[in-house]
Amino acid sequence: MAKEETPAEGEAPQKKKGKLLLIILIVVGVIVLAGGGIAAWLLMTAPDKSKQAGAHGEEEGGEEEAHEDEHPPVYEKLEQFTVNLADQESYLQTEIQLMVADAKVQEKIKARMPEVRDAMIRLLSSKTAEELNQPDGKDKLAAEIQQQMNHLLGIKKESQGVKKVLFGALIIQ
Repeated sequence: MAKEETPAEGEAPQKKKGKLLLIILIVVGVIVLAGGGIAAWLLMTAPDKSKQAGAHGEEEGGEEEAHEDEHPPVYEKLEQFTVNLADQESYLQTEIQLMVADAKVQEKIKARMPEVRDAMIRLLSSKTAEELNQPDGKDKLAAEIQQQMNHLLGIKKESQGVKKVLFGALIIQ
């Protein structure tokens, strides 16, 4: 009979372990659900806060910043350009991407691509290696490209046309 009592005593600790494990699982489940609920709530309310900040920025003249938050940036990658530079001793090879205000501007660029390529070749080939190697040479070139593209597209405000010029590669030899 002593043997029969031993298994009964062994079951009691297992029942306690099973109940303890069940309680721990329930507590962990509640914590996970609560954390998920809080995360979902924060993610759903975050756009409202950015809209309020955008509206506040518009009152202070930050209209351009609020407009940028409305959609992700749109880029138009131009083909690679290889041109002789004006000094006739060097050439330039470059890859350029244009950050534009919206998809409408991107479509305008695509529709006028032969004119865009011609303008880029003429502008790039008018530069010398010395000009481009200046500390601010690439920045000046980017500004000139931006101005040229907006002029070509008939856009007066840069916030409505080509906003930024990005170089993927720029090799001078």
